[in-house]
Amino acid sequence: MARPSPTPVTPPPQPPPETVYEGTPITSARSLRQLSIFFLGGACLLATTALTRKAVWRRQLRVKPKFYEPNTNPHEFFSPFHDAIQALNLATMNCASVGIMAVGGAMWTFDIANLKEAQASLRGRLNYESIYKSEDDIPRNLSELIAASGQMRIVEEEEEEKEGRGKDDKSQ
Repeated sequence: MARPSPTPVTPPPQPPPETVYEGTPITSARSLRQLSIFFLGGACLLATTALTRKAVWRRQLRVKPKFYEPNTNPHEFFSPFHDAIQALNLATMNCASVGIMAVGGAMWTFDIANLKEAQASLRGRLNYESIYKSEDDIPRNLSELIAASGQMRIVEEEEEEKEGRGKDDKSQ
C-alpha cells in the first residue's frame, strides 16, 4: 500500500496585533512645551520659597533684641497691617507657583496643549454635546422648565375659562 503524500498544512491566520496607545514622545516640541509650564512652576516655587525664607529670617533679626538692650520695651514699630500684607503676598506667590506647577503637570499628563483641546476633552468626557444640543432647546424660564420636564400639565387661560364656564353652567 502506498502512503498518501503529505498535504501542506497552512497555519491559521494570525489575529492582528492589538493597537497600543502611542503617546507623544517626551522629546517632541509639544511635550517639551507642556513640560516647560511645569518647570516654570517649579522655578517659581523655588524662588518664592527663597523669598519666604529671607522674609522670615529678616523678621527674626528685627525682633530679637541686641545683647545689652532691655527686652521690656519693643525697639521697633510694630504694624500688624504690614505683617498681614506681607504674609498674604508671600502665601499668594507660593500658592500661585504651586498652581502653575500643577497645571503644567496635568497638561503634560493628559496630553493637552491649549485651552481648545482642554474644552474638547472635558466636553467629550462629560457628554456635553448630547446634553445641550442647541440654545433653542434650553428652557429660558421656570414655566418652560416645568413644561420640558413633563411633570406637570400647564393649563392655558382659555382652557381655564372654558372649564370655569362649564362648572358655572352645571351649578345652575
